[in-house]
Amino acid sequence: MNKNYAVAGAIVLSLNVYVQEKTKVDSLNNYYEIQEVNILGKEKNEGPIHKIDAQLIKDFNKTNVVDAVNLLSGVSITQMGARNEGSILVRGFNSLRTPVFFDGIPIYTPYHGNFDLSRFTTFDINSISVEKGLVSVQHGPNTMGGAVNIVSKKPIKALDIDGQSGVGFADGTGVNSYFTALNIGSRQDKFYIMGSASFLNVDNYLSSRKFDRTPLQPSLERVNSKFMDVRLSAKFGYTPNKTDEYSFSIISQNADKDIASAIYLG
Repeated sequence: MNKNYAVAGAIVLSLNVYVQEKTKVDSLNNYYEIQEVNILGKEKNEGPIHKIDAQLIKDFNKTNVVDAVNLLSGVSITQMGARNEGSILVRGFNSLRTPVFFDGIPIYTPYHGNFDLSRFTTFDINSISVEKGLVSVQHGPNTMGGAVNIVSKKPIKALDIDGQSGVGFADGTGVNSYFTALNIGSRQDKFYIMGSASFLNVDNYLSSRKFDRTPLQPSLERVNSKFMDVRLSAKFGYTPNKTDEYSFSIISQNADKDIASAIYLG
């Protein structure tokens, strides 16, 4: 009886060794062999896209891109740096992680990447879209926060003319800003052309009435807070069929901006 048990135990031990060696070899092969990868998902997933059009921008009287984008949820605006540059934050990411495009062309500065987005006026803009989810690889790198695309206007009629003018009032100082803009274009069978010009001038901003006057800030009109933006643009497009469009744009933008010093409330 004892002999039979010994033989059975030896057989079981040999089987365990064989199984362990075979399993070890297979696990090594799993690490070094190329395995099959299955990807499941929707055919098209653009993620959350928020968009504002020219009519909404006009109704809320937003004269620059930063103030216009502030109408969207999940987007914050800020004035950053020693040069008091306007910028936007999408889910907490600035323009270094949320690129801004104008008609699909990225806007950036080679030195540090930041730029003053508040210098871009809205008088010749058709829409502004903000993508907050996964964006296409066609947008390029640094799209961790999403992407912002500014689309310029284009004519929809044989003779398309659009213009506006206005003034701004500050409490206690009367008129402190004024603007004027004109867009003229023509739409034909297979091409269109558009020309735009705009002028925006702001003389000053007002400080809080609770602010104690100082020799450096003797009045409510904040010192060195004026700016002026002049913008000229032209756009030519060719549409050979219903699905393709090719456009060429030229933009000239000049800004003259003062930088106000910090004011501390007592």
